[in-house]
Amino acid sequence: MIAAPFWHPAGASAFLLDWDGVLAETSLDFGPLRRRYFGGRRVPLLEAAEGLPEEERRAFHRDVEALEMEGARQATLVPGADELLGWLAERGLPWAVVSRNFRGAMEEAASRIGLTLPPVTLSRDDGPVKPAPEALWRASDALGVDPSSAVFVGDFLYDLIGARRAGMRSVLVQRADPSWIEWPDVAFPALTDLVDSLSDPEPLVPWEYRDLVRERGRSWLERAWGLSVSLADAEADPIGCALEMASLGVGRLTVPPGATLSPLQWKASAAPARRWMGEPLSLAVGHLIGERYPLVSVVEQEGGEAEIAPWLGGVLR
Repeated sequence: MIAAPFWHPAGASAFLLDWDGVLAETSLDFGPLRRRYFGGRRVPLLEAAEGLPEEERRAFHRDVEALEMEGARQATLVPGADELLGWLAERGLPWAVVSRNFRGAMEEAASRIGLTLPPVTLSRDDGPVKPAPEALWRASDALGVDPSSAVFVGDFLYDLIGARRAGMRSVLVQRADPSWIEWPDVAFPALTDLVDSLSDPEPLVPWEYRDLVRERGRSWLERAWGLSVSLADAEADPIGCALEMASLGVGRLTVPPGATLSPLQWKASAAPARRWMGEPLSLAVGHLIGERYPLVSVVEQEGGEAEIAPWLGGVLR
């Protein structure tokens, strides 16, 4: 079992998988559609199509469905897909497919490659598509898991953006685009590499601590994570103090019981929304920290002073 502050997709409670490029390879080329409808511009096709005149929009959707069906009829199984699904089955982990493709093409491709789509399969026929976080929230809710405990495996930028917006860990496979590397928690050259890593997991640095470890080293994160820092003495700006401690790798923040976020404290920090004024401080801090540093725990605790180790205190001076 890999313990916080480190992470590995093998510890996820559910897997959400992209379809094309992760399970089925249909080799779709959207270049002609971009040139025909958008002057060759690299725009998000489905979203950009909403701005087309009605007749053009209908023609676009007919053309994109025809393209997807053509690709589906020539689909092949992505190497490693069988092994990944076997690994999930052995551990009884729930999984879902979330795709921007239309369902008819997905079903056709699935029949060609001999794969049964899971009960939780979301296509663009089912509502908002990636990178809208609602698509991932809907899938994780259907699987009965919290988004923060799930992982999304994709091969395209929209997969990674969607996962980040949804508060979900993400894995990039099959692509090595340097401009995307800031988005996923981890990237593997191929799906088979992910499968190998799942079979022999090693502790990985989560996305939110990547810069900290790059700057100060892995041992810094290991030491800071064991600290518990009280916000009792940070009356002027507990939110700012919490963010600073969490950004330095501190793993536990304590808040005085019954404390609420005052108007002056809210004004001191631009981070929380107005609705958090007057709410329990533990909830306000927990919400904000949970958005940015989901592994950090925020608890109410009587008394206590900020436990600043000498090596950490030197950084804060």
